[in-house]
Amino acid sequence: MTLLLTSDVHQWIPKWDQLVAAVEAARPRFVLIAGDLLPKQGGVRAQAAFFSDLRRHLGAMAQIRPITVLTYLGNDDAHILEPQLDQLEADGCCINLNGRSHREAGLVFCGMNRVRDYPFGYKHWCAPDGEYIACPEQYCGQGLTFDEDGNWVHLDDLVAYLMSRPSIGDELQRLASQLGAGEIARSVWMVHQPPAELGMDICAHGQRVGSPALTRFITEHQPLLGCSGHIHESPYQPGGRWNARVGNTVWLQPGQIDRSLHFVTLEVTDDVQIAGIKHSVLGDADR
Repeated sequence: MTLLLTSDVHQWIPKWDQLVAAVEAARPRFVLIAGDLLPKQGGVRAQAAFFSDLRRHLGAMAQIRPITVLTYLGNDDAHILEPQLDQLEADGCCINLNGRSHREAGLVFCGMNRVRDYPFGYKHWCAPDGEYIACPEQYCGQGLTFDEDGNWVHLDDLVAYLMSRPSIGDELQRLASQLGAGEIARSVWMVHQPPAELGMDICAHGQRVGSPALTRFITEHQPLLGCSGHIHESPYQPGGRWNARVGNTVWLQPGQIDRSLHFVTLEVTDDVQIAGIKHSVLGDADR
């Protein structure tokens, strides 16, 4: 059974057409898109308008073969537009995996799109990560969110805002608690925030911004497979990697730069093992 994993298609929106072509070539059973789906330019109006294009792309994938697309909004996607993603799910186009689990074909898919705080202004999808609460550098005062009409709202107290949210670790444990006996070993986790210490979290200036809570979760629970995104350039930085193993767990972070879609294909064997891992740009995992 083939899986195709990608993230951060917002980096260059024409990559949605490349994703349809990749699905036609690889013919996967599942496609995981780990957040940041909508255009970075043009604000909420441009993001809202893109949902008709998103519907078209998802429909084109479904025409190729029976397929399940699992996705969610990422940290750059306006949260007030999530009902439009839910409508796509209601129409059978995809699964919104935000904070949820989904069982199909003997696998359990779990999704968590919260990220550690960063300097950028939009804060809705940010959450505490252990003792790390707010980034010490901020570009927009105490941060911003949107009201229901898509207008920017300035936050009065960023730390209080973040502390009112469940932490990354809490959200991961909440999802894990929903799994039955033996299900963690055949679970696939889609977490927009990359883990710490695996070379998947390295920014262009060399700072490492991964989540220690996620790394601990992987180490302790040992899911079958996981994927992240968020830090587009990380696989290309000194010490950067797009694939790693933590015990029995395979974790992937394809990255997303330039004009060629970055994605990973792999096989889940009949005995629930991972094989044939290949990056669309960087080649086989064992190189």
